[in-house]
Amino acid sequence: MKRVSFLLFGFISIGLYLFIYDPNSSFKEHEITQTQFFSVIKPIWKIQVQNTKDSYELNSLKALQEENKEVFLLDEPIFKTYWEDQSKNSASSVSAVFDLGNEMLMMTNNVHLTISVKNEKIDLFTKKLNFDFKKRSVTSKNEVELKNSFLKLEGKGFELNQDKNGQSELTLTEVYFMQDNDTGNNLYGKADLIIYKSSSDIFTMIGSAQIKDESSVINAEEIEFNFKTKNIVSSKKSKITKS
Repeated sequence: MKRVSFLLFGFISIGLYLFIYDPNSSFKEHEITQTQFFSVIKPIWKIQVQNTKDSYELNSLKALQEENKEVFLLDEPIFKTYWEDQSKNSASSVSAVFDLGNEMLMMTNNVHLTISVKNEKIDLFTKKLNFDFKKRSVTSKNEVELKNSFLKLEGKGFELNQDKNGQSELTLTEVYFMQDNDTGNNLYGKADLIIYKSSSDIFTMIGSAQIKDESSVINAEEIEFNFKTKNIVSSKKSKITKS
């Protein structure tokens, strides 16, 4: 086993990739079914996207790379996103595949994504998610659980996009949520689609939208719901019935 410490620089289409190996890392070369692999302990990637204010940091306990391929298999990765050098989001999982050629990071098993919005945090849990560096997006088609200090939400998938100004939009599909009320009158809601923009405190609920409490139920084609004040801002084609 050899002990090494070095820097590897590489240019690809989305910018400069700085690949830093821990000074105490071990570098191993071995052969599996006549295919040569290289493994590195505690690697770190620092990623700067050209002509944007986005940057990323990715590290893991170990990375395994097949020779002559731009694909890394990662153990216990931690991924962080930055906007103007300020921390935005972070994610961790049991394993991941980092595909340099396609500019994708695919995280699997016990994925925990933390989204920072207006000095608050949203925790999102799922089995698998994909980061697309070209599109600046995060997607998952698996069941998802979302929690913050105001509500709990479950859905069948999500997409998180960021525009050039650093504003995020979270879209969730087939959603059900519950919100505790200080008076003990809990709120429940569901919709085919929920859209949340980081610049506001409002959920836009689209398709078979419903919000109910102990006294009434509102069904609508679309509902705008302020999850902080627990008030319905507006609705389209709505019907209210008493419980």
